[in-house]
Amino acid sequence: MKKTLIFISALVALLSCSLASCDKQKSLQERLQEEKRAIDRYIKKNGLVILNEYPASGIFGEKEYFKTSDGLYIHVVDSGNGQRATSLVDEVTVRFDYRHDIAVSDTSITYWSNSALIQPFSFTYGLTQSYTVSGSLVCVGWVYPLAYVGEYAVVDLIIPSALGSSEDNNVNYGIINPVFYKGLTYTNFF
Repeated sequence: MKKTLIFISALVALLSCSLASCDKQKSLQERLQEEKRAIDRYIKKNGLVILNEYPASGIFGEKEYFKTSDGLYIHVVDSGNGQRATSLVDEVTVRFDYRHDIAVSDTSITYWSNSALIQPFSFTYGLTQSYTVSGSLVCVGWVYPLAYVGEYAVVDLIIPSALGSSEDNNVNYGIINPVFYKGLTYTNFF
C-alpha cells in the first residue's frame, strides 16, 4: 500500500510538472520584450533615425524621431501656431490621418485604418483621467508632444502600449499593442 501511495504521489507530481511546462502563456516581461523588438523592427524597416535629444531648432528631418525617456517616438511635421495648451484649463481636440498597429508577433493582425468616422477625440490637458477613457483611442501618448508643440501642430507618433489607449494596453487580457499614428493634429485648444 505504501509503495502504491508513493507511486501515485510521484505520478501526480510528474503530471503537474508536465502540465505547467506545457503552458504557452508568456509572461508580461516576455510580451514587453516582444513589443520592444517589434518597435525596433518597425524603425529599421522604415529607415527611421532616432534622436536622443529634441532638436534645439524644433525642426525634424524627414525620418527623424525623438525618443522620450518613456519610449514614445515623436516626429514633428509642423509645430503649430505657437499657442501652447494650458494645463487643467484647455480641452484639446485631436484628429489623425490613420493609425497602424505594429505587429508584435506573427499571430498579430496588422491593419491600417482611416479614422474619419470616429473623430475627433478630446481630452483636458493635464487631467490624466481624460486620457484613459475606456473603449476610446484617447491615450497619454497623445499628450507628450504638447510639451514641444502648439495648437494646429501635426506629429507622427510611435506609441508603446504602456502609453497607449485602453484598447492597446490591457495586460489583464494579454493585449500589448504598440501603434503608429500618422498626421496626428491638435486642431484646437479651448
